[in-house]
Amino acid sequence: MQTTAYTITLHDAEVFRDLVTFLGEDVFDQRQRNGAIAKSDAFRRRISEARSVLKGIGAYEGVNLKENHNG
Repeated sequence: MQTTAYTITLHDAEVFRDLVTFLGEDVFDQRQRNGAIAKSDAFRRRISEARSVLKGIGAYEGVNLKENHNG
């Protein structure tokens, strides 16, 4: 049976937020013809979707992060 509810801890949210920030700032997945590096549209969409998830759970800015002691 597959569960429909997931628990994310404070540490999980911080790791996810840090990863999304790193990907958004420091990681590039394509080289342009002029030799410059860039992010592809698909990569930008994935980063944007991840940010939306973080915003949806109130963890993007870190303001609403608090430890969940129930799991």
